[in-house]
Amino acid sequence: MIAHKDARSSSLEIIEIEVESTGIIDLRDSSALAKLGIDLADAVAPWQDIATSGGTPSSWTVRDQLIEAGANGLIDPSRKRPGLSHLVLFRWNEGDGPSVRVVGA
Repeated sequence: MIAHKDARSSSLEIIEIEVESTGIIDLRDSSALAKLGIDLADAVAPWQDIATSGGTPSSWTVRDQLIEAGANGLIDPSRKRPGLSHLVLFRWNEGDGPSVRVVGA
């Protein structure tokens, strides 16, 4: 994650995880966003400076809207690498939320 390179650990590793979930909103799907009244620009807007100064970034408001609508997470298009995306879970391995487990050792 290029936006977070200053906060990275010097030791990075890639792990494989298995996720089982429903209620994932795909931010690349304009019709899904329209149904929920979400503007993609709000979801992908820069947030770090706003949060650092004590404000509430628009992407956090989008997250709150999605949780209110019953979503468990979202698929977020990469801001720095077009064509790539990220899975963001709001919670996992608790109650009726998504199930996440590390695959292999």
